[in-house]
Amino acid sequence: MLSRFKPAGAIVAIAIAIFAPALPSGARPAPPVLVDQSGHAFTFATLARTPLVVTFVAAHCTDACPLVNAEFSAAARIFLAERRRIHLLTITLDPEHDSPADMRLLAKAFGADPRTWTLASGKVADVHRVMRAFGVVARQGRKGYADVHTTFVYFIDARGSLRRTLLASADLTDQVVAEVHANWQQLTQ
Repeated sequence: MLSRFKPAGAIVAIAIAIFAPALPSGARPAPPVLVDQSGHAFTFATLARTPLVVTFVAAHCTDACPLVNAEFSAAARIFLAERRRIHLLTITLDPEHDSPADMRLLAKAFGADPRTWTLASGKVADVHRVMRAFGVVARQGRKGYADVHTTFVYFIDARGSLRRTLLASADLTDQVVAEVHANWQQLTQ
């Protein structure tokens, strides 16, 4: 079921904290830099003008995260087959433990094609800044990993505005594909 939940201040926080480039005067800090599964650094600004479906997982999680990854993998294959200009982005929510190499292994395990689906990590401070912008909450579990966390999926339009948020579930692939198909005009404008 689609949730209308929007993390507090997320639209403004996302637009300012991660999409907007730094002002020349230094009035705004530089946007956070993430590292994709190919080892390339990127910012959200490099993804501008492309609708995004974003989620956060922990590479060492054995609960909901593998399910989310499997569902994103299936959605990515559908969008690739449709040649739909949309990008799935999975960001670690445990940057203290999930290095870019861990995310590369996760991408390989789930067959992530970087043309459609990026798995990312980065410097701890940068990842935490992105997590705060999205309102992601993660706490250390019994084994020391961030395995107690929120599990939302965020739909960002081509202008960088948060359009929808939904809770991850066992039918996430169908929900993501249906949401993109039903709201394609909103997402691409």
